[in-house]
Amino acid sequence: MGYDLHITRRKDWSGTGNDIAAEEWLAYVKKDPELLLSRENGAHFALWNGKSEVPDPWLDWSEGNIYTKNPDQALIDKMVAIARELRAEVQGDDGEIYRGGGESPEYPKPSFRDRVLRWISALGPVKPLPLVQPAFSVGDRVRDVLRREATVIEIDPHANHRLGSAKLRYDDGKVIAWALVSSHIDVVGKESKKDS
Repeated sequence: MGYDLHITRRKDWSGTGNDIAAEEWLAYVKKDPELLLSRENGAHFALWNGKSEVPDPWLDWSEGNIYTKNPDQALIDKMVAIARELRAEVQGDDGEIYRGGGESPEYPKPSFRDRVLRWISALGPVKPLPLVQPAFSVGDRVRDVLRREATVIEIDPHANHRLGSAKLRYDDGKVIAWALVSSHIDVVGKESKKDS
C-alpha cells in the first residue's frame, strides 16, 4: 500500500473523461531521454533515470492517467514537468494539486454547491454517542487515575452529553465525579498488569 500521485487532465483524477491517451503517453516516453519503457512491468510502464532517492523510480499509465507510488520530491518535479507538456496537472490521492519545486500541495476549495450541501447536512440531527459501559458497578472498590482508592456511589451513563459520569467516595469522605470516557478508573484487584 502507498500514496499515489497522478498526472491527470480531470478535475478529480478518479473521475472519467478527459483522458490522457495511452498513445500520447507512449509518444511522450519515446521523446524524453530520461524515460525508458520497461515492458516486462506492463505495456505503459516507464522507468525514470533522474536523480531520485526512490530506488527504480517509475511512472505508469492506467485508465487515462499517469501515476506513480510514494514519489520523492525529484520525481514529483519530473511529474510536474511532464504534466505541463501534456496540458495536465499532478494530483494526489486526496485531490491535492502539486506544483513542484518543494511547494506544499494545494487542496481544492469546495465549490459553492458543496459548501451549501455541507451546511444543510450540518443542520440535521446529530446521531447520539453510544452509551459508555464502565467496567465497574455501584459499590465496587476502584482506583482512579491518580491511583487513589474509592467506592463507586453513582453511575450515570447519560450525563455529560452521553460521555457518562461516575461519582466516587474516597476514604477521606470526599466525593468526586469523573467522566466515564476518560477516567481510567480500574476495579481494585482487576487492574491491568502494566499498572502493577
